[in-house]
Amino acid sequence: MVRKIKDEYYLNRAEAISYIIQAYHAKWCYARWSRDEIAFSFESKGGERLRFLVPAYKTKASKTVRVRKFDLDHFFAQA
Repeated sequence: MVRKIKDEYYLNRAEAISYIIQAYHAKWCYARWSRDEIAFSFESKGGERLRFLVPAYKTKASKTVRVRKFDLDHFFAQA
């Protein structure tokens, strides 16, 4: 479930993948750990394959690692 903390939206890995596919019309997307970051790989609608890293966050009350929605949107705004 998307969590809002201090006016920021945080998504778990599955939610982030679903968000990228739906919001940015990716053909496919997957995520994996890369040290203290999560690496997202995807193929755009035009057939271009890209990979980018976003910082991973974990709250004290949860074991679930999340990414900021802002970080995802920021990458796609630059691309």
